[in-house]
Amino acid sequence: MNQAQELKTHEGADEASQTPPSSIDNDAEKTHESKNESITAQGPPPNGGPRAWLVVFGGWCCYLSSYGWLSSIGVFQTYYEQTLLPSYSSSTIAWILSVQVFILNGMAPIDGKIFDNYGSSALITIGTFLHIFGIMMISLSTEYYQLFLAQSVCSGIGAAMIFHGATNAVSTWFSTRRGLALGLASSGASIGGVIIPIMFQRLVHTIGFGWTMRAISFMLLGLQTIALLSVRSYVNHVPKPIDAMDFLRPFKEMPYLFNAIGCFFTMWGILIPFNYLALSGESAGLSPDLALYLIPILNGASLFGRVFPPWIGDHFGRFNTAILSVTFGAILVLALWIPAPLSSSSAPTIVFAALYGLPLGCFAAILPALVGQITTDVRTIGVRLGSTFFVTAWAGLTGQPIAGALVQRGAGMGDMEFVYLKVFCGVTIFLGAGFLAASRVSSRGWGSWRERREYLN
Repeated sequence: MNQAQELKTHEGADEASQTPPSSIDNDAEKTHESKNESITAQGPPPNGGPRAWLVVFGGWCCYLSSYGWLSSIGVFQTYYEQTLLPSYSSSTIAWILSVQVFILNGMAPIDGKIFDNYGSSALITIGTFLHIFGIMMISLSTEYYQLFLAQSVCSGIGAAMIFHGATNAVSTWFSTRRGLALGLASSGASIGGVIIPIMFQRLVHTIGFGWTMRAISFMLLGLQTIALLSVRSYVNHVPKPIDAMDFLRPFKEMPYLFNAIGCFFTMWGILIPFNYLALSGESAGLSPDLALYLIPILNGASLFGRVFPPWIGDHFGRFNTAILSVTFGAILVLALWIPAPLSSSSAPTIVFAALYGLPLGCFAAILPALVGQITTDVRTIGVRLGSTFFVTAWAGLTGQPIAGALVQRGAGMGDMEFVYLKVFCGVTIFLGAGFLAASRVSSRGWGSWRERREYLN
């Protein structure tokens, strides 16, 4: 059997194993595809090869520039509260960062549709300009509204276009190894989440806030130049008219609906430590310098969470891996982060930062693979991912301000002033794990964990 036949046979087996037995009406799906076909594949995804891995590397650069930037929001929350905007409350400042999270995820349906029609090049090109321009404008900002427009809106839209363009492009090159490919690409976010906070902390007191932001923007511009030259979609894209039902139709499938709800609740809580880990560390008695290093520690640990659990998921079940990882994150919050301030040592807080990076990184990396798992037609991956990210966008928009309000409510409680925030964080992550489990069950049934390859590969 030659290589083309092997790829065709392997892809057919992969699609057959992923098709939910009761969630898709085949006749209706065929009719819909014949009316709305806009993408034609060049053949089965290669699942490897120099060109495919070059796209993954370009995606790595995009993740560092977009999600790695987003993963650094904790240092901005701290700096804005203590230095740049000291007259504003924690909750008010959190809106700058939460709107950025909202736009990054909320742009997904639009970006997904652009990708389905035109591919990734237009998204990444326009996104690079807006993202870099927005960061440059942050360097000139001194007022709240200026930071909001530059960081939340301009940079947020640009980062969203970069992120979704890269995620969708990488997904088209892989099927059986999609979890590994997306995990490797998303590891760029972990590296960015380490480099950018340390770079900011080291430079802001020597060259000032403005030149620090410009230095970061030049670094990201270099990475995006590599991405512009390397990231391409594997399929051929043909424009088609926009149909609003394309975004709503997936929610008729129960596995997709439960997955979207699970991702919402998980996202509602799982990003909170990004903003408040450093502040809560200082409240627990850590020195300001050590507290700021909690974010790089968390992001550094998330590198392992982004790469290894998705790879394990390719072999033992992506939903299985996600459910266990998210549950582990909730346990860490409720059992370790909440009582950490009661300890006379800073060790519990540092250990929490290191361990929490694993479920955080896993969820961020495996989310696109979960959507791909319950998607039978790669030609709709952009829209289906976009709809899921749009749901999680509302969690990102409201989660941080709610957390800020909960911090204010706990003011005056001494070491436990962040307890309401931490309870909210842990409970919502637990709810997310429950709905992810419901998605798995509605798609494949309970099954046997020993039969995981049959169910979830």
